Amino acid sequence: MKKIRIILIMLAFIGYAATISAQSSLTVKASPMYASLKFTDSQGTKLNSEYSGIFTGGYGLGYRLVTEGGFMVNVGAGIRKAGATMVYDEMNYTWDLQYAEGRLGVGYMLVSSDIGPYLDVAGYYGYLLRGFQTINNEDFNIKESESINNSDYGIVISPGVQIKLSYEIRTFIEFNYLMGLANLEKEESQKSKTVGYGLTFGFAFAF
Repeated sequence: MKKIRIILIMLAFIGYAATISAQSSLTVKASPMYASLKFTDSQGTKLNSEYSGIFTGGYGLGYRLVTEGGFMVNVGAGIRKAGATMVYDEMNYTWDLQYAEGRLGVGYMLVSSDIGPYLDVAGYYGYLLRGFQTINNEDFNIKESESINNSDYGIVISPGVQIKLSYEIRTFIEFNYLMGLANLEKEESQKSKTVGYGLTFGFAFAF
């Protein structure tokens, strides 16, 4: 028990020391994205190639902490759109989804100069705000009809670069690969998951 206490005290001291030499920033960002869906039917057949992506995007606010050693923590919240299109039996299908989303990420940034490349890996959780399926020209509210799960969660991998404009202001750009892990389908025999590729442009304001 005594050893555990010593270890916890040491970890707390290390965390406190890291925070002292860290820089905190408020971030604002916008993310154009190419989004699609991965679908597996009840027989286990993957029909990913049947779905085409749509150009969409998102925006958000966040908090970024970067220590003197380059360890990075990102916390954020925002709005993200998702969906896909498909043509089946001469009928056009479109999914239009919008999520309120929270993210928590950790990573590493090279902080030895005014240009800092970095890699961030974040987990996300999204709650469906609105969802529509369009079949030809007829719209269906799939959130209201409860034909889709409200929760989406997964991982976002983001290599990027941060550029120092002044002591207080930095700009950053990153590539994002979003991999959904949650099944959006109500029927457990079928699986539908989000996927996306995008860019994020943003500013970080130090305080």
